[in-house]
Amino acid sequence: MADVMMALGDYRFSINTAALQNISETHSWRWADHNVAGSKPKSQFIGADLSAIRLQGTIYPHFRGGLAQTDKMKAEADKGEPLRMVDGLGKDWGLWTVRQLQVEKSQLWTKGVARKIEFTLEIKEYPQEQA
Repeated sequence: MADVMMALGDYRFSINTAALQNISETHSWRWADHNVAGSKPKSQFIGADLSAIRLQGTIYPHFRGGLAQTDKMKAEADKGEPLRMVDGLGKDWGLWTVRQLQVEKSQLWTKGVARKIEFTLEIKEYPQEQA
C-alpha cells in the first residue's frame, strides 16, 4: 500500500484511515545513586530504559476510514502482545507494546457522531532479547 504512513501490528495509519500528525520519541537512561558517608552520593549507570513513542493523529471519519478506526487500534492493543512497527519507507522499528490510547471526539453531528477524531497512542519498545 503506497499510502501507508506507519503499520503497527495489523493496523495501518494512512491518510485514508488515521493520518499521523506527530511522532514523538522519548529515550532515557537509568542511574542509581548510592549514599556515601561524609560525601555526596555516587552515581552508577544501570542501563538504558525502554524507549517510548507517542503517535498523534487525526481522523475525519466522514471523509474516509469510517468511525471504527480507534476501535481497530484498541483491538490491536487488546491482543496483549508485542506488535511489529514498520514505517511507510519499509524501515522495521522492531517490536512495541501499546501502553495507552487516548481519543478525543469533536465537532459532533447528528446523534452525537463525531466529524473529527483526534488520537494519541503511546507505545514502548519490547526488546528482542525478551522474545
